[in-house]
Amino acid sequence: MEKWSFAIDNEKLIQLVLEGKKVATTYLYDVKEIPTIEEESILCYNDKTKACIVKTKDYKVMKFKEMSQELCELEGEGDLSLSYWKKVHLDFFKSLDKSFNEESTIIFEIFELVQKL
Repeated sequence: MEKWSFAIDNEKLIQLVLEGKKVATTYLYDVKEIPTIEEESILCYNDKTKACIVKTKDYKVMKFKEMSQELCELEGEGDLSLSYWKKVHLDFFKSLDKSFNEESTIIFEIFELVQKL
């Protein structure tokens, strides 16, 4: 089973997952990282200990500019607004890829908490 962590604010975001407030994540598009529906993975804390098992329920490959209010709320972050989501994610993605912009492709993944560890 794959192990992973959130790229920023990992401990805080794991807490949101454990509380049931975060059921989605977004990452840069990479054809090698297309999620598999119903696949389970282990979300880990910064010290590599296991936090929980999550299962992929759905995903969307889309342009950054196509993010909607409805989808960003599933991430459960900040004030749940689209403007907050865009600012935080645009800053982060640009730190990884200087050419990232509103036309860039992202993967939006919806998951469910299967088990707290």
